[in-house]
Amino acid sequence: MISSPRSKEKPLGRIALEDVTVRFSKAPALEDVTIEVEPGERLAVIGASGAGKTTLFRVLTRSVALTSGRIAVGGRDLYTLSKKELKGVRRRVGTIYQAYNLVPQLPAGINVALGEVGGMGSLKTLRTFLAGPEGALAKRIEETLERVGLSGRARTRTADLSGGQQQRVAVARLLVQRPELILADEPFAAVDPVTTERVTDTLFELNDEGATLLVNLHDVNIARRFPRIIALREGRPVFDGSPELLTEEKLSRIYAGDPYGTAAEPDPETQYDVRRHVEGSARLVEGRDGISAH
Repeated sequence: MISSPRSKEKPLGRIALEDVTVRFSKAPALEDVTIEVEPGERLAVIGASGAGKTTLFRVLTRSVALTSGRIAVGGRDLYTLSKKELKGVRRRVGTIYQAYNLVPQLPAGINVALGEVGGMGSLKTLRTFLAGPEGALAKRIEETLERVGLSGRARTRTADLSGGQQQRVAVARLLVQRPELILADEPFAAVDPVTTERVTDTLFELNDEGATLLVNLHDVNIARRFPRIIALREGRPVFDGSPELLTEEKLSRIYAGDPYGTAAEPDPETQYDVRRHVEGSARLVEGRDGISAH
């Protein structure tokens, strides 16, 4: 385990969404969502595109306005925190996206160091960007890059890395940050199977070390590796339970039919989408990194 540089702070604690609704131009992205997540949980969120998965993650960082409802983090209303308090919460939340959110012109090591920027002063941050990380931070960066299979790549320009390698740089950034809550939004959609396994293993290790882990997924087979799965349909939770309870019939309702099982038989095009999500053999795994072992 790589030690955290952070001083001891009050843990974020339980996350509770209470009747949360978010509407964009009158269309609901989330509708009356009530979910509780305990500290240290490992949770997968599934659902078709447009089901509200990304919006769910955005409300957890107060990146979109609520139409109604409440979100409590450790008993505190997230949407009434002061700017200073909100900054403190966000500093302890790590995010990883399909698009990586890296600065391609910077070396991989500097991108990894961004995980620590939230805890730096402005002068130290500027020095890190101009001269590179030094001392204990430089050592931690090398350790994390080695941990994700990128040993010796700290000085490599990020744009010169493959897609799978860039995704691992994003994971290394999390390792440096040591967040209490990890929000991973479709992290495997554009990478190869080898990178998928590397990233999954590292995220699970961070969870084992105490971080709460929420991952948005299209791949149901990966979701089944989580002890708890939540499925969204048209902004509403329609399943919340263990993978053993997620039957193919329920998956068909989640991806193709009415969320309450009252819709007519799905058309052939929609039914194909259900099979693609359920059957691992049909998953689209060839992304920016092709099928290489990067």
